[in-house]
Amino acid sequence: MAWEGYKVVSKLGEGGMATVYKAIQESLQRPVAIKILAANMKELPEIEKRFENESLIIAQLNHPHIIHVIDKGITSKGRPYFVMEFVEGLSLEECINRDKLNFNQKMDTLVQVCKALTYAHKNGVIHRDIKPANILIDGEWQARMADFGIAHFYESGGDNPLHVDAQSFLGTTSYMAPELMNDPDAASIQSDLYALGILMYELFTGVCPQGEIPSPRKYEPDLPTGLNDLIMRCLETDPNERPRSADDIKNVLLHLSQGGHLSQEQKARAQSGRAGIEAQFSLLDVLKEDDFGSVYLYEDITKKKLLVVKKMRAGTAGVKENKLLSRLHHNSIAAVVGVSDTSTGFTLISEYLNGGSLAERLLSPIETLQMMEWAAQIADGLAFAHRNRVVHGNLRPSNVLLDELEHAKLTDFGLPSHYEKSDEPNWFGGQKLEGAMADLYGLGAICYYALTNQPPQFRGGRLIRSRKYTEQHPRVQEIIERLLEKSSSKRYPSTEVALADLKGVVKKLRDEKEQHAKDELKRNIASIAEKQAKQNKAPFRWKTWLFRLALVALIVEEVTYGYGYSYLKPYIQPYVDKVRGSDTWIEWSDKIDKEKKQLDW
Repeated sequence: MAWEGYKVVSKLGEGGMATVYKAIQESLQRPVAIKILAANMKELPEIEKRFENESLIIAQLNHPHIIHVIDKGITSKGRPYFVMEFVEGLSLEECINRDKLNFNQKMDTLVQVCKALTYAHKNGVIHRDIKPANILIDGEWQARMADFGIAHFYESGGDNPLHVDAQSFLGTTSYMAPELMNDPDAASIQSDLYALGILMYELFTGVCPQGEIPSPRKYEPDLPTGLNDLIMRCLETDPNERPRSADDIKNVLLHLSQGGHLSQEQKARAQSGRAGIEAQFSLLDVLKEDDFGSVYLYEDITKKKLLVVKKMRAGTAGVKENKLLSRLHHNSIAAVVGVSDTSTGFTLISEYLNGGSLAERLLSPIETLQMMEWAAQIADGLAFAHRNRVVHGNLRPSNVLLDELEHAKLTDFGLPSHYEKSDEPNWFGGQKLEGAMADLYGLGAICYYALTNQPPQFRGGRLIRSRKYTEQHPRVQEIIERLLEKSSSKRYPSTEVALADLKGVVKKLRDEKEQHAKDELKRNIASIAEKQAKQNKAPFRWKTWLFRLALVALIVEEVTYGYGYSYLKPYIQPYVDKVRGSDTWIEWSDKIDKEKKQLDW
């Protein structure tokens, strides 16, 4: 089998729906994996739709622990295929069967899987087929999730091209949550967490449990109690009793591991030049390491709170701003716990927010009211900072964090940007702005992108209004355009004024949404009332008399043991049937039974 631009090397695997081949992408001379729909499936439109859906979903998920899609197409025989990055290694299923992983490697693998799931869930994607065979482990023990083929966006409408009917496929029965057995539409974050619980059970015990599930310690007595309890919580029959999110599971795993899954090199880099930090904080995880610095997750040993520790080179900008913010507090600014600037480097310690960053939510356009609420919260934090003579200077989605209540908080004030040395898009579009005006422009660029999935572009100094943008509420467009305005006479004179406008549009959008809901409710009530009126419409008089005649006939029949109205039966049978189901007949029937008993008939 051949595809233009790709040379097939070998077959990697084959299932009921598709076959996977290893190939070489000839233009770049790199190995890839090609997944092609089975020949006997191509005539089934729902299967083909699901296959197409997999490539669309994975292509949008940009995460280091999720397989990336490179290309897709249709063969000359009409069979769809898509091309993925090739991962050299083993599936987690093979690792379990061969007993390849030690305890710390298992914990590390689960942490990576939880990170991938957290990212997918925050973008509205449920995997729906989590199992060891769908997790690949490369030569550096990095986990990659595959087979999002039966995933669907759990908040999508039926007209969304990425939506797949939940009835189409149910996943693998052994890992399926109880609520999905009878109702495939019950797929949720919690059903994914149940499957993750089965996976964890199997990973630590070697047993894939079925039916009544015993404690994992039955098979692995040395399993830590906290880990045993976490697995059993994931396997609760009631979805509401399971953990709230994959991020919560990840944090429990990190607490139990206490950095045991990290390499000695990672621990050494985290501790270098930071003598004494281990006395107060315990290293749990490495969040990021690059040329610009490192980000670590620590736990306050005394308070048992999670903290983010950022290590940067000595002389890095942002020390003055964060020292000032460490003495202040605002609900829309992530709390700065500590700042240290020495000859060995700049360390910034801040609170950990489990909602992730706004950057992780931009897989698809954000609903207008939600984004305007976040924009108002961002502007509120900026206004507070500006009143205290602190400018952010590098506002972008990755610097907007969300807490567990989905409230936006700003972080990384004063830190330098690295657009020229990284692949991250420049959120300022080359604009030469300074101070508060730069922060407002950054807010406008974030809003535009979040609502349209496109960065703002200009022609002749004027904003190019995309189709998605023009579909936004007129007042929302006015505010964004004023935030992005290049002319000093037309832009917002201060953050306070922009905040007032954002609060106003949030109230307007809420009121309109509430009014729409009220109008919809009124329409529904009116429709129900109309149907009831038709059902309860009084019958014509002659029908009323026939009803009464049928009632009398039934009473006579009951009293005379069925001989009372045989001659009337052909004429009044429909009304007799109606009488039998009426409250009047039930009442009369009870009376007749009592009379019979008294007369001893």
